[in-house]
Parts: sequence; C-alpha cells; structure tokens
Amino acid sequence: MFLTYITDNFGKKIEQRFPKLPSILFFLSFSIYTISQYLGGTLFKINGQFIFHLMTLATLLAILKIILFDKISNIYKLLTITIILLLYAAGKNSYDFNLYYYAFFIFSARDIDFKLILRWFIALLVSLISITVLSAVLHLIPTLAIGRTNSSVLRLSLGSIYPSDFAARIFHLMVAYATLRKFNFNLAEIISFLAISVTTFVITDTKLDLILMLCLVISVVAFPTIKAVFSKVSPYIINLFVTLFIIFNLGLAYFYSSANPIFRKLDSLLTGRLSLGHIGFKDYNATLYGQFVYQNGWGGLHGAITNYFYIDSSLVRTLLMQGIIAYIFILWLILRNVRKFSTNRQYSLLLALLFIVLSSAIDQHLIELSFNFIFLASFTNNNYFIEHKEQI
Repeated sequence: MFLTYITDNFGKKIEQRFPKLPSILFFLSFSIYTISQYLGGTLFKINGQFIFHLMTLATLLAILKIILFDKISNIYKLLTITIILLLYAAGKNSYDFNLYYYAFFIFSARDIDFKLILRWFIALLVSLISITVLSAVLHLIPTLAIGRTNSSVLRLSLGSIYPSDFAARIFHLMVAYATLRKFNFNLAEIISFLAISVTTFVITDTKLDLILMLCLVISVVAFPTIKAVFSKVSPYIINLFVTLFIIFNLGLAYFYSSANPIFRKLDSLLTGRLSLGHIGFKDYNATLYGQFVYQNGWGGLHGAITNYFYIDSSLVRTLLMQGIIAYIFILWLILRNVRKFSTNRQYSLLLALLFIVLSSAIDQHLIELSFNFIFLASFTNNNYFIEHKEQI
C-alpha cells in the first residue's frame, strides 16, 4: 500500500537522520491545537478564522507524523482513515468537530512517552490558565460575575467563558497532575490540592466540581488500597460497572419525569441536568451520524438569556450531537483503555480514566483535548505507569 511504502522508505530514512523528529512533530501539533482550543473557551478576542487555520495546521502536522513515522499495518491505517472520515461526518452534521480533531492526536500519539505528554500538558495548561487569570484580574479581558437565583454569591469566571468551565479546567488539571505523580503525594501536595479545591469553589461556587476534587484528594490518600482492589478485580468487572454507569446516566435523562418527586430532587441536586437532557432526547433523540442541536447557554458575553437550553452532561451531549457511530468509538476508547490499563497494571491511568468518565456525567468536556488528556494514552508508551507487584 502507498502509505506503508512512504513509512518504510521515506519515513525510515528521515527518522534515521533525525530520530527526534516524530516526537517534535507530535508535540508541536499537540501544542498548537491545545492552545487553539483553549483560547476558544476564554474571553480573549480571537478571530475564529485564525483559530481554524491553527487547528488545520496542527492536524496536518499530526497527519505527517502518522504517515511518515507510525509503523502500523495497512489494515490499521485504513481503519484509522475510516474512523476519521466517520468522525468528520459527525462533526459536519453537528457543527462540533472536537472529536474529529481529537482523533488525530489519539492516533499520532502512538509510541510517544505518555509521561512526557502529561508533563507538557500540565506545563502548557498552567501557563495558559495563569495568563488568562492575570489578564482578567488586570482587566485586559472581561470576566463574568454571575449570581444564582435566591443567592447573593457571585460566581467569577476569571477570563473563562463561564465559572463552571473554569472549575472544570482546574479539576482536569488536578487529575493530570495526580496521574503524573501516580497518585503518590506528600503532605504538602495533599494540602495544596485541598487549598486549590476550596479556592476554586469560593471563586466559582461550583459544588459538583468541588465534590469531584475532594473525591480526587481522598483517592490520593487511599490509593494504596485502590491499587490492591484494582489488582484483584477483573477488567471485565470494571468495564461492566463503567457501562452500567453510562447506561444509568442516559436512562436518567431519557426517562426523566417532572411528575416524579425522586427525579425532581435528583434534577435539583444536578442543577437541571436531567431535565435538560430529557428535553434533548425528546426534541432530537439520537441519530446515526450526528445532528445539530440548537443550544442557548449562559457562557460568554451576551445579553439576557430567556430560553436557556444547554446539555452539560457529555454522556448525553455526545450521543445526541455526534451520533451513535461516534458514540460507539468513544465507548470503545473508554472500555478498551479500562481493559488495557487494568491488564498492564497501569492503575494511575485507570483511576484517571474513571474520574474523567465520572466527570463526564456533569460536564461537557469529554471530547475536548484541552480538558480531557486521558484518551491520548490509548496508543502511547505507558511503561512509566506500570505498578510492579511488590508495589501493590
């Protein structure tokens, strides 16, 4: 096949002369795309066409890395092309290309050391968040101050398009750091995580993210026990629980009824996510190749919103917008990686993935690379994260 010929001839010769070029191509493309997507979730005034050109450049560099340097069979290359084309169709129909773009980096990350990816991801996001917060504090960009009904508390976004987006950003960054440290913290790091959790809550008044952050801190403390449990439980059992969790979340939204007091109470605790997900199912339902779902949210700068409708839950949102085929790809990624991380005793990656899935029940960031880093570990070199039996 032509692609294999390019890899075996041109790619091999180039790599022999410039052995670091595959990694350079990946990290350059990854950085350009992550920065571009991150900026789209802030109040910086960036031209949309410029962002599109940056994302296109990033994907072209990722494609170059795949074609020239990824030593995979013709069947895998054809499968990769097929998946990307199907995800493009879903993106075109839904007007949301996040998963389509993400796929390029999942495949182009092949054989890269995931520890290095995590380090770079953390450094990049810390830098971007710091610049954004500083710009908001200095009034170089706007920041949102939003109140809740029957509450005097002001929720600040600090340059993000919405306070809950800022909280979700901090949570995903905390998960990334915990994963890099293999959930092995000293006392200063635990105290720092608690301080970050409380500070983020005070700024954003985002209760669900606070709960996730506190659960993350608890998991750090309890990680020796968690490792022991993971070592004894079959990956098929873990996948069963993950599948049931996803089905349960979809079922709650699909079968929601305001006449049921239990549903109403749960919907109130989840700040309307069940009722909004139910409206999504009722008005659109799932399609094979995805669809445009009209939403009118509070994020960004705008006038008064009188007909609010936004699906926060990624587990519902991606199904309705990206379609059944794209959703199967996401499920495959999740379940495959659960089995892979569990079988290879990469328990810190497994726990990180479970936290991302848990978070996806309440936030919309599952297929956004600048939030969710864990899918990048699908084909990378993950040897650093292996827990040796004497460590369990």
